[in-house]
Amino acid sequence: MNHTYQRFGMDAFWLKIVAMLLMVVDHVTSLLPLDYGEMGIYLHYPGRIVAPIFFFFLVEGFFFTRSRVKYLSRIMMWAAIMAAGSYLLSLIYPELRMLSNNIFLSLGLGVVLLIGLDWMKQGSMHRVIIGLLLAIAASAVSVMYTEASIYGVICTLVFYFCRERKWLLSVVYIATVLLLTIGVGGDADLFNYEQLMINDPQWMMVFALPFLLLYNGNRGNNSTAAKYMFYVFYPLHLWLLYIISYYLI
Repeated sequence: MNHTYQRFGMDAFWLKIVAMLLMVVDHVTSLLPLDYGEMGIYLHYPGRIVAPIFFFFLVEGFFFTRSRVKYLSRIMMWAAIMAAGSYLLSLIYPELRMLSNNIFLSLGLGVVLLIGLDWMKQGSMHRVIIGLLLAIAASAVSVMYTEASIYGVICTLVFYFCRERKWLLSVVYIATVLLLTIGVGGDADLFNYEQLMINDPQWMMVFALPFLLLYNGNRGNNSTAAKYMFYVFYPLHLWLLYIISYYLI
């Protein structure tokens, strides 16, 4: 991604705010047992573009952080907090299924993948081998055990390798997302409305691209509160919706 700062567009702070608002719309529909009618289907659409935005800024943060070890540790600490809090809620409200959302784990493994890729570029055979093993292990665990699954891995790779060229990022991101979500499977009935718009609208990840292209290279509000806003907001809003859902069933 070209980091010549520009006045046009949105800074990182406001793009994250947009992603958080869209995330809430998706999670309200997913967690609150209300009758949304047909509208419930459409309320899930905005959520498809949220994860790519956060993985984009994960890669940005990886390049700009002063300490990648602290960066990884902070994300993994919040992954542990999220897991512990969700487990505690499942004990308090055993009638509900355990809350499985934990994007922090996906993001943390994304950082491990990035560290592996970075080591592979440093030349020595020792670093290349360790980096390759790290990248493979992080990708495998992400795909098999995390919320973002293969989509998180793909986003991390695309945003890392295409970071300096907006046009290349655009082409590769769209092509990869569509291939992964629509082009794989070979189902003759793949392109009907029900499949694309109801059963599996994950291809809508492509609509994250306009938001990524709006990024003007500026961090924006960088206060301590802004820095930890997402870390706190993500588990709190999910836990609150989870508790509310108990009293609505």
